[in-house]
Amino acid sequence: MLKKLFGGLLGKDKPAAPAAEARPAPAAAPAVAAADNAAPLDQVQSLGFVAHQPLQDKSQRVVAYEFVVKASLGQATSRAHQRTFDQLLLNTLRNMNVFRLLAYRRAFIHLSLASLDDLAAQDLPLASCIFVLEAQEGDVLDDALLARLDTLRQAGWRFATEPARFGSWSSALALYQRMDYLVLDFAAPNTRALFPLLEQLPQRFSHLRWLARNINSAEELALCQHSPGSQHFALFHGSYLGVAQPRSSKKEAPNQGRVLEIMRLLRAEAPPASIEAQFKLDSLLLFKLLRYVNSPINGLARKVQSIEESIMLLGRDNLFKWLSLLLFTVESDSGAAVTLMEKSLIRGRFMEQLGLLNGNRLEAEHLFLTGMFSMLGALLHTSQAEALAPLDLPITIADALLNNKGLFAAPLQLALACENDDSERIASLCAAQRISLEQVTGLYMDAVVWAQEVLTESDVQNNVEGV
Repeated sequence: MLKKLFGGLLGKDKPAAPAAEARPAPAAAPAVAAADNAAPLDQVQSLGFVAHQPLQDKSQRVVAYEFVVKASLGQATSRAHQRTFDQLLLNTLRNMNVFRLLAYRRAFIHLSLASLDDLAAQDLPLASCIFVLEAQEGDVLDDALLARLDTLRQAGWRFATEPARFGSWSSALALYQRMDYLVLDFAAPNTRALFPLLEQLPQRFSHLRWLARNINSAEELALCQHSPGSQHFALFHGSYLGVAQPRSSKKEAPNQGRVLEIMRLLRAEAPPASIEAQFKLDSLLLFKLLRYVNSPINGLARKVQSIEESIMLLGRDNLFKWLSLLLFTVESDSGAAVTLMEKSLIRGRFMEQLGLLNGNRLEAEHLFLTGMFSMLGALLHTSQAEALAPLDLPITIADALLNNKGLFAAPLQLALACENDDSERIASLCAAQRISLEQVTGLYMDAVVWAQEVLTESDVQNNVEGV
């Protein structure tokens, strides 16, 4: 139903494909938490929870995810152990069917130089993956290693690396020549010393593109945008990109205040005449409503031309959902807004599926709205309390969103922990809610894929081919 609502909202007339079913059993950086830290590496078949960290292009649309094993897990010290750990990461990504993400996104996967010999035997979607190579003590950038890289590149493999991890190795420039991306991490202590590279490397290697990690302020983003060779910065990651940026225009289409007022009237069980009056005050909103109601996905035998009949056919609950999604599409031409919308859809779907585990459909519906509205303040460029005030939401939703309390607080916190890759928090919340890590992994990745399908089928598309 939600895909249909979203598709009708944006004018898609074809029926939407069914959402992916949740399966019991989704980066320093993204992370993978070990399923059993007590087990030897060679006995662990896969890692427990895999989260993704979004990478955005210059328009701030999510086009890729990054996956890496946290160094703090501390088990992979030798080259042999690191190779085993890398294999565990790839096995886990396969077991989760994470590569289904790559129909809509690209993946940056961290691997050690020690694993180069293993790559040729891996069955991976090469066109959609970039492998971020990391050095360990004892690694040597010799002719043999460079030759292995050349062979892999000729077979279609793509690579990235972070110059800060290679120190003053004289052969590092030969490595960079074989890379597709270089990584500049603004959280690394020696990042400032790398700034001369921003002038030198683009001149020497014009094909190189830069991935800027941990952009946590407007100043750091501005540095990427205006530094020498800034045109080579192609991808960005960081907390600053996870919030709505100031509007460049006050234009609203349709009027967000009108949408919020109609939602408030629906929650207050206002008579149809009051709701109809609000639609009549916004011609664009009325047009969108009639276009959705009359779209083929609703299968009506005749054309509906009145607001009252539209409300009757949709029902108040479905109309409320439709308006909820409309709030998140008024700035669909803005990359930052699309990123917020995608994150909200992931949260909503994930929380909805958590509710369905308990077999309570009404609770699941309310959990979906909790996730969807969790970023409403950021989207509307106001406080969360002000954004939610007109909606008169059920106390369970409002208490979770405004006070982090009540029945829905724990599911929301679990969604945030998954999003932020907080493995300790995920484990404690799973235990408190009696959910396994495998279930959470499956539900979260399903939610990520579902959100991408919704956006893609609704003509909200990101340019992943440019990665």
